[in-house]
Amino acid sequence: MTKQEKQTILSAYKQIYYTHHIVKIDKSDSLREFKFLLSSLNLKKESYQIENEVIIEANNLKLTVIEMYKMIFETFAKYNTYTNYNLSEIDIYYEELQWEMTEEENKCHKARIKYIMENSN
Repeated sequence: MTKQEKQTILSAYKQIYYTHHIVKIDKSDSLREFKFLLSSLNLKKESYQIENEVIIEANNLKLTVIEMYKMIFETFAKYNTYTNYNLSEIDIYYEELQWEMTEEENKCHKARIKYIMENSN
């Protein structure tokens, strides 16, 4: 797949995700099909990045909270785990990953979660 084809597919996914979550037009069938397509094309990480961009816009998150989430995402990515701006989902993944993560990563994760909880809207 060329870079242009990849960008076209990701752009279409972003438009559908935006329409579903911001404009509130039901696009759940299209999202499900695109998720399967992106996963098949090994673009799972990119799909989560797009979703997170839309979630930031929808939730109007503070810059420091966004940075804390990004650090969590980077740590999880080391273990091939991707998630969105959803603390309950992050907690579920953390329960599985905490045993693989280093002591320092665990300590930082807990501090980031605490910061997010104290400073979210």
